[in-house]
Amino acid sequence: MIFIFLRTALSYIFCVLVVIIFVIFGFVYLILPQRYRFTSRLFYWWLHVTYLGLLKATFLRITVIGREHIPRDPAIIASNHQSLLDIPLVGSLVGSFPHIWLAWIELYKWFALGLLIRKLSVPIDVSSLQKAVKSLRTAVNTVQKYHAHAIIFPEGQRHTDGEIHKFFGGFVTLARKTGRPVVPVRIFNLEKVYPPGSFLAYRYPVYVVVGKPMRMQEDESDEAFKNRVHQWFVEQKLPVVAQKGR
Repeated sequence: MIFIFLRTALSYIFCVLVVIIFVIFGFVYLILPQRYRFTSRLFYWWLHVTYLGLLKATFLRITVIGREHIPRDPAIIASNHQSLLDIPLVGSLVGSFPHIWLAWIELYKWFALGLLIRKLSVPIDVSSLQKAVKSLRTAVNTVQKYHAHAIIFPEGQRHTDGEIHKFFGGFVTLARKTGRPVVPVRIFNLEKVYPPGSFLAYRYPVYVVVGKPMRMQEDESDEAFKNRVHQWFVEQKLPVVAQKGR
């Protein structure tokens, strides 16, 4: 237990240091207007380095299967959501390619993290139908404007039971309006690494499966496409070797 506590404390310290270093050297880009920030390869290279630094700070063994399925042209990256660590984990998959997060607006209320998130994302507010429609319209317009991936968690919020939950249809609208493929990403075991309400971080091998890009067919309805993508997530299985923590 003492070893777990020390490893967790060091992990948190290193993560904070990585974020501070990112802000110091990336400050100029963070205060630039959106049109410069969302198109700068240098900024996204530095962000990629930050993602990798955060992942290294966790001391976790992370295995990615299917990384080659991430296209070099703009796509919609859709991932299940288990932990805040999903952000650097999924972000690291796209390298230095520009990308725009579609983030739950509640995250904007967090003081330090919220300031960073609002610089890297478009807020999504689903508190009412009117706000959801407005948010989605803004997201579509922003994504269409830039040569960048859009990254979204279609479950809408974190789930820590290891199961795939109901998907919201925002990513389907993005796919239909932009003509971009959806690249599904299934994450395993992060909910065990950072269990709810626990300070301690446990060491489980984390597996990430990246699926082949999926495009809407001309005669396919929004609901049918959403179900097809959702079914891909359901069908993915955790490798047996990853089921035992250390």
